[in-house]
Amino acid sequence: MTDEKELMMRVKAGQLDSLATLFESNKSRLFNYFRRMGNSPEVSEDLVQETFMRILAYRTSFNGTSSFRTWLYGIARNTSVDHFRKHKNSAGHEEFDETLMDGDTTLCEELELEQKHSLFNRALLGMPVEMREIIVLSRFQQMKYEDIADLINCNLNTLKSRMSLAIGRLKESYQRLSDEPIVTNMNKNSGEEMT
Repeated sequence: MTDEKELMMRVKAGQLDSLATLFESNKSRLFNYFRRMGNSPEVSEDLVQETFMRILAYRTSFNGTSSFRTWLYGIARNTSVDHFRKHKNSAGHEEFDETLMDGDTTLCEELELEQKHSLFNRALLGMPVEMREIIVLSRFQQMKYEDIADLINCNLNTLKSRMSLAIGRLKESYQRLSDEPIVTNMNKNSGEEMT
């Protein structure tokens, strides 16, 4: 199999059919990145398309000094920032639903897992974008620290410090959210649903 950097060099040279291979191997990864950054599924799909349109438009700027993935996420970041600026007054971020269910779990286990995912996503979305982004790139997009440091233009030790701080803040936020009382739609005194 041809590596992504080589495929991108082909795209740069005008072999645009190689872009389809890059799209197919990266569309899910990019979609998940945009979702974890707080965008709706529809907006995330649009941002994936826009990212690849920009890759096509800026293909000659790829010089191969960094990995294709680092360059790809640089374009994705810019696409996301431009979208946010253009739509900053529209609806807020949407929670990412990542309920993992298999046939061996009970209903109580599924509900508990769903609640944990919901709390985690709320904690993640409540973080500053800069912190959220490095967690998403590292933990969910499996990018190496060196590539993330290159992408956000900082040295490796600075990134490690930022990551440590971001994970600490995420843990604190998750703990704070998990300590909140669970709000139900039932009135304890009457047993009827509240309106």
